[in-house]
Amino acid sequence: MERNKVRKTYEVILLGAGSGVRFGSPENKIVVELNQRPIYDYSLNLFLKDHRCEHVLFVIQAEEQVAMENQIKQLYGQLPEKLSFIQGGSQRQYSVEKGLAALRFPEEGYVFVHDAARPFIDSDMIDQLFEAVKVDEAVLLAVPAKDTIKVIRNGEVHQTLHRPVIWQVQTPQAYKSELLIRAYQQAAQDEYLGNEEGELVERINHPVKALEGKDHNLKITTSTDFIIAEALLKHL
Repeated sequence: MERNKVRKTYEVILLGAGSGVRFGSPENKIVVELNQRPIYDYSLNLFLKDHRCEHVLFVIQAEEQVAMENQIKQLYGQLPEKLSFIQGGSQRQYSVEKGLAALRFPEEGYVFVHDAARPFIDSDMIDQLFEAVKVDEAVLLAVPAKDTIKVIRNGEVHQTLHRPVIWQVQTPQAYKSELLIRAYQQAAQDEYLGNEEGELVERINHPVKALEGKDHNLKITTSTDFIIAEALLKHL
């Protein structure tokens, strides 16, 4: 394939290797049912139906794979052909790194990274990200912060950030695969552990485009988030 040819498909790393600790559950929160569907299935189903998505790399804990496979077979009748399972790492960064290592098109392709605990993404978000990443190579969703953000250490305020320029980052994020791989390689070389993908791309001095996301694209982390998600389902 010619390197200057625009690829019309993408791969997605779906992150689901977390736990239920902050959620207050003994099981991984993404398998908890939201309106009789596992939380992860809302985004998984969207990517499976998108003809532009040619490969879903579902990052989970190794000990959960058999149960996850059985659950997905019940949902879809079989394991979807474009679905692969990847064993997750101890940190988000290591999980994404393992997903990147399993990409089918690491040089000329595009890759999305999405939290399986964010069930309310939609086709519009994917459309905007995919069109933008073809031009900008690094794109993420974000929403303006509603609250004032302060830097606090040991219970003491050290800095108040200027709220009009503070945005909260969401997923999906979309990248040229080669670029994100390069950013992760540099982080590994520097032994740097970041918060999310965009931060690592920023570190190699590549601009990251921000598109305005949607307030309802929340990540279910706590039991309160789940209550909000249940309420949102009635209005979306």
